Amino acid sequence: MKRKTTLLLGTVLALVICVVLVALRAAGAAVPSAAESVSEALPHAAEAPAEAQPELPEATPHQHSFDPETGMCTLCGFACEHSAGFDESHRCLDCGWQCRNQIHDPETALCPVCGEAFCHHFGMDGICDVCGAKAPLYDAELPDRFFEPSEHEGRHFREILTDADGLLRDIAVWLPWDYSEDVRYNVVVLMHGDGGQAADWTDEPENTYRGEIEFRHVYDRIVEERLCEPFLIVGISNVTFRYPPGGEAFLREKVLPYIAENFSTYLGDGSPEALAAGREHLAVGGLSRGSMYTYSCVMPRCLDIVGNFCCFSNGDNSRVYTALNSKEFRDYPILSYIASYGMMDEQQVGIAHRNVYRSICNNVERVTDGDNARMLAIGAGHNFIMWTTSLYDALLLMF
Repeated sequence: MKRKTTLLLGTVLALVICVVLVALRAAGAAVPSAAESVSEALPHAAEAPAEAQPELPEATPHQHSFDPETGMCTLCGFACEHSAGFDESHRCLDCGWQCRNQIHDPETALCPVCGEAFCHHFGMDGICDVCGAKAPLYDAELPDRFFEPSEHEGRHFREILTDADGLLRDIAVWLPWDYSEDVRYNVVVLMHGDGGQAADWTDEPENTYRGEIEFRHVYDRIVEERLCEPFLIVGISNVTFRYPPGGEAFLREKVLPYIAENFSTYLGDGSPEALAAGREHLAVGGLSRGSMYTYSCVMPRCLDIVGNFCCFSNGDNSRVYTALNSKEFRDYPILSYIASYGMMDEQQVGIAHRNVYRSICNNVERVTDGDNARMLAIGAGHNFIMWTTSLYDALLLMF
């Protein structure tokens, strides 16, 4: 009886509390919840920190190629439309992929993703290792457009340097129209033939059966059509050069330091150490007598600073391979060796040059025909039509 009375009283008390609460809510009073009541009853603690968000990795260059139509990486499938554009370093503002030097169109050399203009990079096989385009090499004369002024013309000027014997020697320099100190350029040093001058390689008009021509127009066209990596041309006077060691000191101590000091190249500060470090971006060559000096004075004596050679129309030192195999130079790689002869040239000149080329390829293990060496047979004679074509082909194959 006592238990029933207690239960009844508890029920009545609960009903009263409910009625009171309902009345209070109706009157607009704020009634704390049970959880709030407990919270108020406890000492105030610091608010719990929000859940930590994982840090996003910094944008890094994406090393794969995006398909310009799908926006997907052809290797990993990552998708990005690059709709936010690119910054000054050609990095996508959406995904962080850096577009520079990744892909370009075979015909226009333009990147189909960011629109930047690139240059082809042809190997000795004449195939661009970026886009697969075939180099437009010539085994006959260059088309007319290469001898006509281009829309954008490069700069050219002449300078006088003093050689080790106190003689004043001219040099002629050609720079591309878009030359920039923010770009490093390959350097091509060229020697003229008998009766020639340094500016034969830049702006000196040469009389040919096709009228007067200038080498600079050929260079301008190469740059406009983006046919090879950036380069600058240095023609030097090799009048009175003797056979070894003729010209070596002038090249090492005067010409190359001058170029390194005044232009943006891979030659650093022009010191011996810097020249050695940049040798793969330096080519030396010449035509006729200049080609002979290249074989006799440069190739066997300057391999520590020169990695590329281009010799046109002459070669009379068939034992240059002995110097290339010497203990001093046998460990230096030859990046490229381009030779040429005119098929309408004097017979003995062509035979001599082919013999030199053959002796080097046959006796120097690190020089292989079709790999890093190539003999060009040009359908012209011992003249500037032949030499413009030879240098055009050599530039595309070397750089």
